[in-house]
Amino acid sequence: MRLVELCLRESAAAFGWGFSGTYLVSKKGYLAFLLYVTPGEDGLDFSLSYRYADFDRIYHTLTFATRYPGIVLFERTEPVESWSLLGVSSAMRRLTEKADKFAASLSERIITLEDNTAFLRYLASRQRADGQPPCDITPELIFTALLNNDLDQAVSLSTKALINGDLNDGLYSKVLDYAKRFQKI
Repeated sequence: MRLVELCLRESAAAFGWGFSGTYLVSKKGYLAFLLYVTPGEDGLDFSLSYRYADFDRIYHTLTFATRYPGIVLFERTEPVESWSLLGVSSAMRRLTEKADKFAASLSERIITLEDNTAFLRYLASRQRADGQPPCDITPELIFTALLNNDLDQAVSLSTKALINGDLNDGLYSKVLDYAKRFQKI
């Protein structure tokens, strides 16, 4: 793991990403990205997630956590030719370069909250079409409603999620508590 951490630091510096623990972070345009990397059997296992950067502010207001984890775009393995410093460094650089290009491309297409919502709906439908369980975009829809000052929509979505048994680590209850401070439910 120490070798991977060293190569993560190196890639962060080379591509202008931030480094925190076992992941790299980057903000491009209105989006923030998180590249989480761990050593696996066949190479570097990784996931790339993203979020609309303004969601962090809302998430912090609700939970006091500083960074909303976002939606995982994909999880894969980057092959490593050898577990030497050079082998891991090369794999990490390839991986970071691909993630950086993808992040730059996506951030050019998602500017507004509406762009983001449309992309999230597309992502969920693509996952369904691929036979995967679709990502839950309810938190993103709630954050969008809160950023648009639409407390009624945020309350409606949170209530529906709670009725369906989805607690999301207490997030939906916190949305209702937040809304109570501004309106009667």
